[in-house]
Amino acid sequence: MTVSREVGVTELDGSIAVVTGAARGIGRAVSLGLLEAGASLVAADRAWDGAEATRREFEATGRAMIVTFDLNDANAVAIARDRALDRFGRVDILVNNAALRMRDLFFPAGLSTVLDAKDSDWDAMHRVIVVGTLTVTRAFVPAMRVSGQGGSVIMIGSAGSLPLEHDGDGTWRPTRTAPKNQPYDAAKAALASLAFSLASELRPDGIAVNLVWPGGTMTTGSAEMLSARVAAGVDQGAFLRPEHVVPPVLHLARQRGAEAQTATALDAPLWNARHGFGPREKWRA
Repeated sequence: MTVSREVGVTELDGSIAVVTGAARGIGRAVSLGLLEAGASLVAADRAWDGAEATRREFEATGRAMIVTFDLNDANAVAIARDRALDRFGRVDILVNNAALRMRDLFFPAGLSTVLDAKDSDWDAMHRVIVVGTLTVTRAFVPAMRVSGQGGSVIMIGSAGSLPLEHDGDGTWRPTRTAPKNQPYDAAKAALASLAFSLASELRPDGIAVNLVWPGGTMTTGSAEMLSARVAAGVDQGAFLRPEHVVPPVLHLARQRGAEAQTATALDAPLWNARHGFGPREKWRA
């Protein structure tokens, strides 16, 4: 994989990056992209079973350490942070990628309406995507503040979470709605709200906060999920390789708070197409 070389990022040499959900899918692709761009890596995941090859690939660089924690275990997150600081001394970049997928709650198709999802489904989704991300951010942002060098926090969101446009007369209307994708999109919308507020709070410290919205991404179990969705009458078309998220993430990883007057949300496939990294078709799985 040489996505970072295509992007032309060299400014990350010597940076320290933390990526959650790093063992698979988007997290793995982003982690490799950061390593190729010269950053050192703290690769975090809840479990590395079945991802031993990825773990070896990271460690073979000599610039990566592997940590294991559940997002909602604040003590385990703090222990991982302390280990990272003991080894690298600081943190410059935090990519909050880990999430709960729809297929984890609604196997195998990963489909549910607002009303069909149980209270426990809503609780579980928000517990991971919102509270878990906040737990990790609370742990690592103080290290960015102490360094005095600023930093970049990147949230992996969802384009279906805030599908709105303004028609000029004070009315906002939805532009796109993912079919039966609740409570995932609702949790990602809450994450976006969190990110926009956090950006304002951290800008004085030189810490930027932004979001990246992936397209539908082929990762572990996606083929089975897509087949089940087609059987249920929901055809989402071709999914994209996880690497399509790397160019916008590397772009944002270089930002610091003083450079970002407002938080942004980058639609990865559209951003790639408009910044010379190829149309959606280039990234098809």
